[in-house]
Amino acid sequence: MAARIVKTGYALAFLCIIAGIVYFFAANWPEMGREAKVGISIGMMVGFYGASAALAGRHRFLGRWMLIGGVLAFGIALALLGQIYNSHADSYWLFLAWLVPTAVLAPLTKERSLSVIALGLLQLACWFYYFPSAYRIEWTEWSSFGLLLLFAAINGVLVGVSRTPLVAHLAYIAMHGWLLAVGVTGFSYGRDVWWPYVYAALLAGLLYYFLVIAKQRSYVLLTSLFAGLFLLIQYIRLLADHFETWLLLIGLMAAVAVLYGGIVLLRRTGLFSAETKAGRRFLAAFQAIVTLAASALATASLLGLYLIWAESWSPYVLFFVSVFGFVVPAWLGRRWNTAVRYTLLAVGYGLGLTMAWEVSRAALFIYAIGLAIGVVRSSDSAVRRLTTVALTLYLAAGLDSVVDNGRMVLLALAFVNGGLYAYGRWSGTPFLTPLVLAFGALGIATSVDVFAADGLYMALNITMIAALAFFLFRGRRPERKVASVYFVLYLVLKYYELAWNLLHKSVSLLAAGVVLLAWTVWLEKRNGFTWTGGVHWSRRVSLLVLAVVVAQFSFLGYTVWQKERLLQYGDVVKLEIEPLDPRSVLQGDYIQLRYDISTIPSLDGSGRVQVGLRKGEDGVHRLAGVYAVNGEKRPGYTPQPGDVIITGTFHGPQVVYGIESYFVPEKTGRQWQERARFAYVRVSENGDALLEAISAK
Repeated sequence: MAARIVKTGYALAFLCIIAGIVYFFAANWPEMGREAKVGISIGMMVGFYGASAALAGRHRFLGRWMLIGGVLAFGIALALLGQIYNSHADSYWLFLAWLVPTAVLAPLTKERSLSVIALGLLQLACWFYYFPSAYRIEWTEWSSFGLLLLFAAINGVLVGVSRTPLVAHLAYIAMHGWLLAVGVTGFSYGRDVWWPYVYAALLAGLLYYFLVIAKQRSYVLLTSLFAGLFLLIQYIRLLADHFETWLLLIGLMAAVAVLYGGIVLLRRTGLFSAETKAGRRFLAAFQAIVTLAASALATASLLGLYLIWAESWSPYVLFFVSVFGFVVPAWLGRRWNTAVRYTLLAVGYGLGLTMAWEVSRAALFIYAIGLAIGVVRSSDSAVRRLTTVALTLYLAAGLDSVVDNGRMVLLALAFVNGGLYAYGRWSGTPFLTPLVLAFGALGIATSVDVFAADGLYMALNITMIAALAFFLFRGRRPERKVASVYFVLYLVLKYYELAWNLLHKSVSLLAAGVVLLAWTVWLEKRNGFTWTGGVHWSRRVSLLVLAVVVAQFSFLGYTVWQKERLLQYGDVVKLEIEPLDPRSVLQGDYIQLRYDISTIPSLDGSGRVQVGLRKGEDGVHRLAGVYAVNGEKRPGYTPQPGDVIITGTFHGPQVVYGIESYFVPEKTGRQWQERARFAYVRVSENGDALLEAISAK
């Protein structure tokens, strides 16, 4: 146990220090020059990689974390170079350049964490290529389809070749995420005519393979989850286009089919054995997926049918149908199939909740009392969980119409759920759902971002801390887990409330990391731990790792040299701008810029374009013509003395030059946005551009 605490302490200290470094650079401290920033970032890489090499042979755990730190430090350095030289915010090039050495180091070192980081970087590179943050691209139908399908295929290949189960599962999730994106983007392109059939066939094939041939529980669950999402998305889309009786009846039949199919699988497949702990968890998870999918389809269909069939609208009809047509039968049918019973309950609760703000408060409170009695008297844990959540939502709806103070509503919900948990523990049948809901309601009530920081705010924070402390030190193991999670969430909430800007966050995180590191070292020495079994790489692997690290430093050095030469020798171009003020995840605040040369109507397709800029009498450079497209000169434009040729990438009429982002210190973006009207850009002989400054004149 002590060894695990020491490892956790080292990991938390390491993460705090890394986060503090990221926040420090994202604050974009104006007093720090380019040379200092580059020196610190490269020095940080040297420190992490050097510590990894020194510790690898005698302290494997710390050696691994220092290696991971070096990889993360390389990404931070890349982001910092983008900030210093005003490259694209959250550019896919940043994540792609970060991905390549990480993907090489992961199999060389056999470090699972690096494989997970590499997979995450791959998704970010794909995401920001398709959805760039600093500029807009209007993809054509087939380029959009091809890109998204390519992203899905890459992740599918990773599922097959990955030797790490965690990475394979994450890649499988990413693959289906991109396949769903193909369908969602297809609504505007017209792919919704044929793509749903292709994806449905793929889902059916994968479900059959993992269920019957491979017999892999986790993939069955994931495939079922995405199948449910796909079915729900398609049904909502069809309802938006054809809100008619026949479609709603098909939706009801689909809900029955999903429910019946789940029951058949539960009965006939050996994967669903409840004899083991893993089997029981799998059974519960699969039942939850079936219940959610079937209840969502049924609720939407029933609501739609009532809207079509009813001659006069009455929320009480649907409310009482939900209670006596679904909830009461599900409560009475204790010997029914569990999936059927849970689905009926979910449909009843969901259907009634849609009408909760339309019926009288007396009806809601009477219903809530009945639900509370049901929670107390039920012996089925799943029914109690569903009913507790429903009780909380119905109470929230009822109290919201009576009490104007949202904090008091949250306090009432916390009090009711706390009482339910206390009764369950006193009666010998405790369950965690009301405790989770009580802490959640109380935690929201302690937020100064939502409510005023008055005396009640202080009292609620003291109450929250006391309750967490009680369950952390006096609670049972499940209670301690819940309290631990909420304790971390509470600390994060208070941290973001009290640390006002990125620089304050950076200092506090660095301080916390140093304190954690010192405490962990003390604890390690106190217990006399000796970490044996260091990292023993072969000479070939060590040389390859060294080559990758040297390549990282070389890439950074070449990038700095190239940008500095451009700043020194490039031609100065003055352009009119239209600024916006968003924020980058890693690089801080920036001004998003558009130019009159950002849109050239005569361009079509995609590729590289060279554009001629000509200086006007007011000193501003404007579009003189298109010089060349994909290496072929365009007729109609002949460069004149003084013209500057700038190179960009175009997708249809939209052109990107790499000068669309200008990074500024935190919380100064609005000021820059109000007064910035011109951009000063350095352009090299080959057309590469670098944004040097923005100004009001």
